[in-house]
Amino acid sequence: MTSLDYAWDEPILPPFVMLTVKGAGSSEIVCSMNDFQDSKQLYYENFIYIAATYTFSGLQEPGVRPVALNKDAAYAELVLDVSPKTQRVVLKKKEPGKRSQLWRMTGTGMLCHEGSSVPHNPQKPSPRSVDSCMILDIAGLAAVTDNRYEPLMLRKP
Repeated sequence: MTSLDYAWDEPILPPFVMLTVKGAGSSEIVCSMNDFQDSKQLYYENFIYIAATYTFSGLQEPGVRPVALNKDAAYAELVLDVSPKTQRVVLKKKEPGKRSQLWRMTGTGMLCHEGSSVPHNPQKPSPRSVDSCMILDIAGLAAVTDNRYEPLMLRKP
C-alpha cells in the first residue's frame, strides 16, 4: 500500500478522482476523496517479455563469449516467442502486445506463458490457477547432466 499527500487542485469541484490503468485490458475506477473505500481496487496484469539483452542494447557483458559477429543482431530486439503450431520456444523480434511473447511470474517463481492460457479480464479479479497455464522449461535433462544444449519448451507445471 502506497500513500501520497495531495493538495486538491480545484477545491470548488466535487472531490472525485478517476484512476486508470492503460493497456490491453485497461481498467478504471472513480473514487470519492471524502469516502475512500478499501473495497475499490484497481486490477491489472503485469506481463513481461523475456529478452535477449544484447539484441536491445548491443552491449555485451565483459568476459562473455560474443553472441554474433553480425552487427544487425545487436539491435534486433529479440524476445522469447512461442510458435502456435509447434509450441516451440524461439527468439523473434519484439511485437508489443503480442500474446505469444508475453509471460508472467507466478507466486512460486515459474514463468507462465500468457499466450497459451485463456484471456483474462483484469477488471474481474479471479486467482489464476497455476495448473491451467503452460510454463517455460527445458526439453530434457541433458543441460543438467552432460553440458549439452537443450531447447526451451512449454510444459504443464
